[in-house]
Amino acid sequence: MANNPVMSRNPYFNAQAATPNAYPTTGQGVPQAGSFQGQTGYDQFSQAQPEAQQQFQQYASPFQPQTTTTMTYDDAMVKTFILLAAAIVSGIATAILVPLDYILPVAVVASIGAFVLGMVASFQRVVKPSFAIGYAVLEGICLGGLTYVLNLMYPGVASQAVLGTVVVVAVAAGLHVSGKVRTTPKGRRVVLTVMIAAIIYGFINIILLMTGLASGWGLYSGSIGIVLGLVMIAVGGYMLIGDLELVKTAVAKGAPSEFAWTCAFGIVMTILWIYIEMLRLVSIIASQR
Repeated sequence: MANNPVMSRNPYFNAQAATPNAYPTTGQGVPQAGSFQGQTGYDQFSQAQPEAQQQFQQYASPFQPQTTTTMTYDDAMVKTFILLAAAIVSGIATAILVPLDYILPVAVVASIGAFVLGMVASFQRVVKPSFAIGYAVLEGICLGGLTYVLNLMYPGVASQAVLGTVVVVAVAAGLHVSGKVRTTPKGRRVVLTVMIAAIIYGFINIILLMTGLASGWGLYSGSIGIVLGLVMIAVGGYMLIGDLELVKTAVAKGAPSEFAWTCAFGIVMTILWIYIEMLRLVSIIASQR
């Protein structure tokens, strides 16, 4: 099972699962000549009449896969940068344009919208570009507003959180490229369990803080908050390595080009989660000075 729920619902992200690619292809989704070796008539047809063969491949769509380009690793990375850019631009615009009195309500509404889009996308086999971009924009609005408010309270935490996130992402990408760290099925299950538990724990703490019943059980202050922050950042780094591995698996299995948006969506979800944990960690540290 894949560690990122967005990527776990499609066989292209599973190295063991069968995929819809039923025929040997040339890399463009069209069966190679002679790939129907048991069909003598077609073999003779393909060898004797190349032009007729091309026409046959063009009009035989009911009997073989449609022509489509396959995804590349660069495709996924380009889409990832597009989504990150959308999140960054919307975050900066929120901090600049939204009045301070309204910035937290706007951030809350955006976070709810991003959560709904993320849940819907998690149950889709292919994430549509509109869903991916919409999620990135809403997350950017939420995180931009939250970052702006925390930076007013603790000057400098915004730049520290951004720098810390860049370092974690760079280290995870470097470990993935070098091959020194590889995820395992057991490790992915543990990470997914920790992530779900952290999300539930976070929601409970938000409710406690909003209702005044408790001060957050140490999630937003003290040594417990710092330790939890470090653990969550490490978990996020491990998840990111797993996401990059899943991209390579999808490329190796000949996933269609539209899967690049699904890959990018999963990666950006992980990166933004790392940023949230980094922002929380540096804010806790700043509050203790």
